[in-house]
Amino acid sequence: MNYQNRNEIEEKYKWDLTKRYKNDEAWEKDFNEVKKLLNNILIYKNKVLECEKNLFAALEIKFETKCNLEKLYCYANCKHDEDVENNKYALMLNKIISLSYEFSEKEAYLTPEILKGSKTLLKKYIGSDILKKYKFYLTNLLREKEHYLNEKEEQIVSKLTSTRSVYENISNVLTNSVIDYGKVTVDGHKIELLNSNYRQIVTNQNRKTRKEAFLKLTTNLKKYENIYGMNLIASMKQAKSLSEIYKYKSVLEMDLFLSNIPDKVVSNLYEVIEKRLDVYQDYFKMIKKNLKLKELEYYDKEAQLISTDQKFSIEETKAILLKSLEVLGQDYTKLLKKAFDDRWIDFGCYKGKTSLIYSICNYGDNPLVLTNYLGEFKDISTLAHELGHALHSYLSMERTYHEFYHDILTAEVASLTNEILFSNYIINNSNDKDLKLTAIYNILHIIQNNLYDACLEGKLENEVYDLLEKGNEVNTAMLNEMIYKFRKEYYGDLVKINDNVSLMWIRRMHYFRPYYLFKYATGISSAIYISKKILNNEDNIKEKYLAFLKKGGSNYPTELLLEMGVDLTKPEVINEAINYMDYLIDEFNKISEE
Repeated sequence: MNYQNRNEIEEKYKWDLTKRYKNDEAWEKDFNEVKKLLNNILIYKNKVLECEKNLFAALEIKFETKCNLEKLYCYANCKHDEDVENNKYALMLNKIISLSYEFSEKEAYLTPEILKGSKTLLKKYIGSDILKKYKFYLTNLLREKEHYLNEKEEQIVSKLTSTRSVYENISNVLTNSVIDYGKVTVDGHKIELLNSNYRQIVTNQNRKTRKEAFLKLTTNLKKYENIYGMNLIASMKQAKSLSEIYKYKSVLEMDLFLSNIPDKVVSNLYEVIEKRLDVYQDYFKMIKKNLKLKELEYYDKEAQLISTDQKFSIEETKAILLKSLEVLGQDYTKLLKKAFDDRWIDFGCYKGKTSLIYSICNYGDNPLVLTNYLGEFKDISTLAHELGHALHSYLSMERTYHEFYHDILTAEVASLTNEILFSNYIINNSNDKDLKLTAIYNILHIIQNNLYDACLEGKLENEVYDLLEKGNEVNTAMLNEMIYKFRKEYYGDLVKINDNVSLMWIRRMHYFRPYYLFKYATGISSAIYISKKILNNEDNIKEKYLAFLKKGGSNYPTELLLEMGVDLTKPEVINEAINYMDYLIDEFNKISEE
């Protein structure tokens, strides 16, 4: 389902942005109106704590303005990602990013001014009826008091970080638009290799195709490796500087503190994973055995193990997802149908469109999903994943704006639960041996990618920040050496790697968002724990899970998970995910031999 350009795609398979803004002119008009109102946040400057009403009014202006800014951002970002080379939308995106930072500078006084108040006064205000709406927000703010700066310092930080997103944008444009990777032979046809279709091509059962795609991708990335390295290291240094400015010992401490995640969540994860690398390596043994290879190369580890040319149309995909997720109840599937009917999803794949696959949402509007749909089984699974995010966002709108946004730690639970439920439906209901094996392999790949691979690649982040925080310098060669070392540690002798493999960190955009990767690992572990209970109808978990989706960010993420019995500070949840992977490896081997 590759297209030459966006114009070839049917309207029903493009997302509908007109519900936000009818056209670009409407966006410009709203942009100018929001810009005019930016100074309203200054009305209560030096008056915030005079009374509860002033504090309430100041917070209302803050969050209403942020809501408006995010609507503008959402539209501009989506238009930009339709064509990353389009200068018009790049300019629009930069304009709204700049306006958002301008607002951040103006409202920089608010938090320091609130925190100037005594704990006695703040606790009194937090307990008042008028501020009931902001009780959790203000309680959390009080918890973070020691890490906030004064107004002038906050304004300086805001100015200095106004271009923070540029690092990721540079990598995105370079990877998805600037670099010409050439053409590869796929099923007898020459097709253009893109960063966005690489993940699909490298699954091809023809080993020569996989090797050709891998070598062309990495050879061309290598030409720019120093640019990528300098860009990423600069981004990580900025994160380190911010952690120091805000009086944290490390970037990790800053990330965990802001979400009130116990340190034990991270240490527990890595302790369990690194004790059980044998299951990860058994997974590669399974691949090697089924591919009948003497040696498993890096480019083999994503290969399709089942001989099938089965493709799924977009309409077939919609029907499958509605059926597979009905276990979550009528309300959930009704909302899923709405997502399809109201064009929340952008399906097409073509050069110039970003390779990023994501769900995005601003409060008050329907979520949007961007994918590069090619009709493969895993494309259905990926869509289930992003729709999990989208429906989580939609249901979270039952909360007020400031409690709407869920933490990344809980966000991945909603998306990965959908993927597990989808594949389990196929496993339990299909009489097609190949389709059943495809579904088992899909879950195995999800666990491999989100649990083991995320921890593996997360170790690169851990080590770089550790070096930077000790005052050491890091360069591109060191990035390559580090990730090579960690791959050897995790793969053992099961996967043959070379210098080209060392470059694959370049494609991980998650590094621009500090400590995102370990949240994938806890996310898949939590999703497996919850999904198994949903499928077995245990402990009223379905009702608890839907209630969880509606709670957004109204509590700390680990507390929300504990309400469903998920304790990430203990080995049980991580071990259960690994046990499930172990079981599926045995199932795959058994069924494939029948």
